[in-house]
Amino acid sequence: MSKIPMIDDGVPDQLQCTNCLLPMQYQEKKDGKFLWQCFKCGKKYFVSQNIDDDMEESWSPPR
Repeated sequence: MSKIPMIDDGVPDQLQCTNCLLPMQYQEKKDGKFLWQCFKCGKKYFVSQNIDDDMEESWSPPR
């Protein structure tokens, strides 16, 4: 019987945009949330430092 490896629940080194599938870039920490942004399509993720909070998603004009 083989063992199933444990899932790594750590913070990812990078996030991938769900729209254009490119790596998103970390921008800043604002109001206790980490802002990640895709520079191609302008999609933003706000990831809370509290693991129980949901991740927010928004859009801005691409650069």
